[in-house]
Amino acid sequence: YKQQRKEWMTTTCNHALYAVIDVFTQHYATLAPLLPELLNLTQWCVKQDNEQLARSGMNCLEQLVIGTGHQFREDCWGLIIDTITQVYASTLPSELRNWKPSLDIVDQVSIHSDASSDYIDNTQISVSRQDRTLFQNLQIGCLVQTEIIQTIDNIIFFPANSAKEDAQIDPFEFQNEAQTEGMFGYLSTKQLFQIVECLFESHNFAKGFNMDIDQRNILWKYGFKGKTLPNLQKQETNSLLCLLRILYKIYCDDTRVDDWPKTEIYLHRLTVESFEYYIMLEDEKRRGSWSRIVALMLKKMMLLDNDRFTVLLAKCYDQICSIIAQNNTWELQLIISKFFQRAKNSLLHLDPGA
Repeated sequence: YKQQRKEWMTTTCNHALYAVIDVFTQHYATLAPLLPELLNLTQWCVKQDNEQLARSGMNCLEQLVIGTGHQFREDCWGLIIDTITQVYASTLPSELRNWKPSLDIVDQVSIHSDASSDYIDNTQISVSRQDRTLFQNLQIGCLVQTEIIQTIDNIIFFPANSAKEDAQIDPFEFQNEAQTEGMFGYLSTKQLFQIVECLFESHNFAKGFNMDIDQRNILWKYGFKGKTLPNLQKQETNSLLCLLRILYKIYCDDTRVDDWPKTEIYLHRLTVESFEYYIMLEDEKRRGSWSRIVALMLKKMMLLDNDRFTVLLAKCYDQICSIIAQNNTWELQLIISKFFQRAKNSLLHLDPGA
């Protein structure tokens, strides 16, 4: 029965979901009252512990919003945001942080960990069927978390814009380009901050897990994931990139002036914490991922006006000075050089007699 149910979810149910979304999108004016039921359907698909169906559920939610979001009323957007936050909360793989093997299994093996590396010996230990099922569900939860972040990003900014920004670390290019906003303009700042809180929690969860080498070692040793220690690197970095996009977009939106002070607090905290985290990283692979983020953060700071730039500079000056002493890529080093040139110009602007 379980195998038949799995096959049905992967085939019939999966195809039917896409077909329903296509019909709803094409005939939204007539079918709009069915939106709550359709959102419940996508949630149900994501929560069935089926990887393919979970991917499809998030993809269909994205297609639904991108295809019809321009016609939504504010209460409809409220339903969309509630759906995203509920899916996030219900699929967060919290047990990754505290899972431990039963005592009778622990007595049979000694765990050896190397806190400076993601690579350990390749002796793994069998666990109970119940734990194997739990591990499979946790892996699907990890997948859904990354899918949620991508869905949020694609809805708010559209995929092409986000991909272009992520790739833009050219240290010689510092121009702000006009971009299609995606659905950003249709969302209230309150709704955007609901998403921001969700992304903050996702980022901090992934970062905390990635820093816990002992727990990752235990999970790997008992059969969770592949040949290296499990990590949530993609969740950690993608959630941060999406956070940056949303916060800077609000911060530079003249129609949201009343929300700038709250946004500034978030940006200051996020910038300082991110720089401090990069400084303490030792693993070269993770430093490589984070060097791109640090470069983008510095470039975003440089595109602020003088007043905002100098305020944020004062908050993270010490951290940036510490980053200079790191073993950075040449692209990041060049951006840091340009950053301090900008800092000098801003300070001279504030004190022309200097």
